[in-house]
Amino acid sequence: MSIKIVYYSHTYVKQAKPPRFRVRKAMRSARQIVSRIVPRKAFVPVAGWFIAAAPFFVLISAVATVASEMPLFPVPKQSQYRIAIHCSMKVLQLWRNAELIREYPIDVGVGGIRKTRGGDHRTPIGDYEVSWMASRTSPKGHRIIDNKSWCAGNKFVYASSGPALEKLWADCYGGDQATVISINYPNAKERAMGWSGECIHIHADKRLKDGALKKSYGCIHMFPRDAVELYEMVDVGTPVKILP
Repeated sequence: MSIKIVYYSHTYVKQAKPPRFRVRKAMRSARQIVSRIVPRKAFVPVAGWFIAAAPFFVLISAVATVASEMPLFPVPKQSQYRIAIHCSMKVLQLWRNAELIREYPIDVGVGGIRKTRGGDHRTPIGDYEVSWMASRTSPKGHRIIDNKSWCAGNKFVYASSGPALEKLWADCYGGDQATVISINYPNAKERAMGWSGECIHIHADKRLKDGALKKSYGCIHMFPRDAVELYEMVDVGTPVKILP
């Protein structure tokens, strides 16, 4: 499938060519195949049927190809959106049903991937969902307030003090564009295996180095304006698949 990339800001979208281009190409290929294996004066109805049916085979093939390219997500609870995070490529994808609608640059844990315990500074790999959301400005989710907004015990809390690394109003969470999309790591299966850790989020980070995102302590770092855009399109319960 031919892909065209359209860049704007830090965000880019893949746009596939319309199906008619694939149909024309398939019809040409079908004519060439039929001309080689079917005599010109014989089986003309068969050849004509094969060529006429080519667009339908192509459309079925195109649908199957798109489906195979989309990561296999758990059955969503409510949201039509799904998040796929590709750690090795440092890309976060946003899918709407079977359509890829956004891709964002990200960075992951300084300790690598496959988190199993708290403090290993790794990014987890597996199937999760958005458990809670918080923002400096959005009316959706919790409102982030200076010196009062924290993550503790995998929950958003208002308090006068909290974990040193969980000051949700700080620049490491986006500062004046603070945006946090928290996931339910460890999930039920991981807790049963004894995995530990808490407060793993997809969140904004303003502390750039030479214009690039910095490594995290296990979270998914995004440019603030990308995080703000993503925040408005997802909800609590949105499936999140994190891949190596």
